Amino acid sequence: MHYQAQGNEGRHQRWDRIERAALGAQYSDLHAQGLSQRQAVKMLDVPRRTLQAWRAYHERLDASPVVVAFFRSVAGLAFLHRLVVALHLVYTAVGACGMRLVCLCLRITGLDRFVGASYGTQHQVNRQVEEAIVAYRQEGSARLAREMPAKDITMAQDETFTGGLCLVGRDPVSNDSV
Repeated sequence: MHYQAQGNEGRHQRWDRIERAALGAQYSDLHAQGLSQRQAVKMLDVPRRTLQAWRAYHERLDASPVVVAFFRSVAGLAFLHRLVVALHLVYTAVGACGMRLVCLCLRITGLDRFVGASYGTQHQVNRQVEEAIVAYRQEGSARLAREMPAKDITMAQDETFTGGLCLVGRDPVSNDSV
């Protein structure tokens, strides 16, 4: 699943965060080689004002420069995306806690400096996580159905979690969860 943060649904951004991180790393390398900012932006094909805005944003972040550098890197962004998806999976799908606790966790840990922690932003992420869960279930069910012989079973409802997202049934004869 690809996580893409978007503040406004209709807004088109020329570069996503991974591309910006890669361009930032390339700029740092070019700058370390002695190229001026003007020369570097020509090589990277990035407007100079855009690069300056990215750098100014990262310099204003209230966090350790090492932490900022990590979350600005491609590896740091990949880790951050994986962490946010894991929070949604654990809090909303498994733990039935809700998105507000995901937002709270992001604010308490200070990760809100690097990822949108508003309810609206995290609602978009949660929707993508739920869609991925449903797609995984459908793909898995289709794959397993081809390999399993058909068998009639009786099922009784046991419990429902997360507002109907997960229904648990029991086979009354063997008492196994279905």
